[in-house]
Amino acid sequence: MKKKSIKEESSCSRREFIKIGGAVAAGLQVGAVAGAGLAAGKDPSTHTGWQHLGDNTQFVDRTKLVREGPAYEIVGETLRPARQESAFGRQGLIMRDMWQYREMIQSFNAGEERQQGMGNRQSVTERETAPEVTGGVRPPGEASDFPPVEAFTEPMLSYYKARPDLYELDKVRIEEIMPKKRQDHKNYGEYYTLINAWSDSWSTHERISEPPEESDYKIGPRQRIGDPKPFKSPAHASRLIKKVAHHFGATMVGITTIEPDWCYNYDLRGSENRETYEVPKHWKYVIAFGVPHQWEQVNSNPNSGTSFDAYSRSSIAARRLETFIKSLGYPARRHSPMDGYDLIAVPYLVKSGLGEQGRHGIVITPETGSNFRAAFVTTNLEMEIDQPIDFGVKEFCEHCQICAEICPSGSISKDKSNEGMNTRGYRHWEINQTSCYNFWMQSMGGMGCRLCLIACPYSRKSNWVHSLARKLDTNDPSGLVDNGLTMMQKKLFDAPEAQEYLPPPDGRFANYRQPPEWLQVKNYLDIEVSDPTIGE
Repeated sequence: MKKKSIKEESSCSRREFIKIGGAVAAGLQVGAVAGAGLAAGKDPSTHTGWQHLGDNTQFVDRTKLVREGPAYEIVGETLRPARQESAFGRQGLIMRDMWQYREMIQSFNAGEERQQGMGNRQSVTERETAPEVTGGVRPPGEASDFPPVEAFTEPMLSYYKARPDLYELDKVRIEEIMPKKRQDHKNYGEYYTLINAWSDSWSTHERISEPPEESDYKIGPRQRIGDPKPFKSPAHASRLIKKVAHHFGATMVGITTIEPDWCYNYDLRGSENRETYEVPKHWKYVIAFGVPHQWEQVNSNPNSGTSFDAYSRSSIAARRLETFIKSLGYPARRHSPMDGYDLIAVPYLVKSGLGEQGRHGIVITPETGSNFRAAFVTTNLEMEIDQPIDFGVKEFCEHCQICAEICPSGSISKDKSNEGMNTRGYRHWEINQTSCYNFWMQSMGGMGCRLCLIACPYSRKSNWVHSLARKLDTNDPSGLVDNGLTMMQKKLFDAPEAQEYLPPPDGRFANYRQPPEWLQVKNYLDIEVSDPTIGE
C-alpha cells in the first residue's frame, strides 16, 4: 500500500473545504454580531428613556482647553449687582413708584376739587406757599402712565438721574410697548395657543420659602440633614457629584468656588430682608450645570419658541442634586430658572469651565453652543474644582457679529472687541438689558426672544459636520475656519432681517425658522386665528 504524502494527509476535498469555510464564516458572523451587539449595548445613545446618556453628553475634553488666569479681567472697583441694574428687577421698583405716584395724583386732584368747591376762601398767597410733593414736583392735574424722574423714590431717583437713557427706554416700555402688547394679544393671541400651552406645561415648581440658614439644612419641610458622610477625597466628591448630576438630567457639569461679587445684593430667597445681605458662609462651592432646549421649538424663536422646557429640565436636575447632597449630610441650595437664583449665572458658568461668554452676553459651551439653560447648587461639600477654558470664542465673536446683526432691538454691541467695557468692575461683553427686555415685552408666544442664542454659529446639533467644524476651528490659529463658518451661515442659510421680528405694522412677528408642525394651530385646533406672519 502506497504511503500518503504529508501534503496528501493534510489535504481535504473541495466539498469538505467549503463545509469548513462555511462553518468558519458562520462563526465569524456570529462573532461579529455578538461583538456589534456588545458594542451597541455599551453605547449610551442606545439607552431607552429621557436623558440616560450620563456624562457622555459632555463629550469635549476640557483638560486641553484650560487657560491660566481668572475667569474675568478686573478693570475697576468690583461690586455686587443691585436690583435697579437689572431690567427685570427694575420693573418691580418702577411699578411700586408708579402706584405711589398715581395715588398721590388722585389725592391731589381730590383736594383740588374740594378747593374749588370752597371758592376763594384760600388766598393766592396760601396756594403759592403750599408744600411741594416728594421729589420737589407738584403733581400735574392729570396722571401720566410714567412719572417724571423727580417723582421716583430711591434707588430709582438716583439711578435715572445717572442713566437718563434707560429712563427713556423704560418709559417707552410702559407707555407704548405694554399697551400695544395687550392689543396684539387680542388680535393674534389665538395663533400662539399651542406654543403658550407648551410653555405653560413646564412651569410647575415651588419657590424656596425659607432663608439659607434654615432651608439649606432641611430635606423637605421638616427633616433636618444628618451628619456629613466623609468622602475619600475632594476628587472623589467631585467625580461622584458630576456623575449623579448627569444622570439627574444635566448635559454639562462644572464645579467652582463662590465669588461674593457674583451673588445678588437683594431679594435673598426665603428671607424677610429684601435688601442687602451677607453671602452665607456655607456657600463655599458652586456646582454649575445646564441642559439644551428642545431643538425644533427653540429654532422657531422669537415668537413660536420658549425657554420653559429647558428651564424645567435644569430645575428638576437642581432639585434632585440638592436633595442628594443634603441626604449625604451637607447643606445645599438650588438656584434655577423655576425656583429663582441668588447668584448670577454667566460668570459661574465661565469660572467652572463650562464655556466662554460671547458677544451676546450668553455663555457658549463646546457641546451645545449657546443653546442651553443653567442651574446651580451651592454647598459646603469640599470638591475638586474646574478651571476656565479657552476654545476660541473670544476671537470668533470679535469678527462674527451674527447675533448683533439679527437682534431686533439693537441691544448687542457691534464693537470690534470688549476693550474698555466695565460691568461692576469686570471686563466682558455688554448688552443693553433694557432695550432687550423691551423687545421681550413685544414678542408673542412664550415671551422672550432667544434669537441670539439660536443664531449663534456654535448652537448646532451634535452631528459629524458640526463636530468636524468645532475640531477644525479650535485648532486653527489662522482664523480662516472662523471666517469660513461665518460666511457660510450668512450666505447659505436664509433668515429674516432684524426688522421683520417686530410686531405689525413695523414687522410681521417673524420667526428664525418655522415652528414644528405640532406647534402650529392650523394643524390641530378648529379655531379662527389671525396669522401675523403672512408673507414668510
